[in-house]
Amino acid sequence: MKMRHTHLTIPLKSTSYFFLKSKDVHIENGLAFITLFARLTRENTLIHEGKKRIHIETAWAEIEEFQLEHASEKVKSLPNCMQRYELTEHVFRGLYHLSKESPKDLFFITPYHHKSSRQNFLSYQELNRVSPFH
Repeated sequence: MKMRHTHLTIPLKSTSYFFLKSKDVHIENGLAFITLFARLTRENTLIHEGKKRIHIETAWAEIEEFQLEHASEKVKSLPNCMQRYELTEHVFRGLYHLSKESPKDLFFITPYHHKSSRQNFLSYQELNRVSPFH
């Protein structure tokens, strides 16, 4: 009798922690608005038999919208972009705690992070130049 060798594959699992924040300016019915968005997520990745599955859990999210003319200078001065930060679990837990105590502060912070990426959006001035309403 011949023995068959089977290769058992052990799934690889990893967890990553992310903080995303963005500020966008848009025009609606001729009025300019600022939208702020922030979110904390945990991404669980499972690799098994060559297949990769990612499960994303949102731990917290906040969205705020202001008419441009009513927004504070602090809000107006934020960069028009989306920023994504990869965090340690410790920093993630600290931000999660802050989200419960003072959620609006998360729009204005830059956390300690491993990696970050940024996607720029059009500024209000650029938007005004390309908008069909002006």
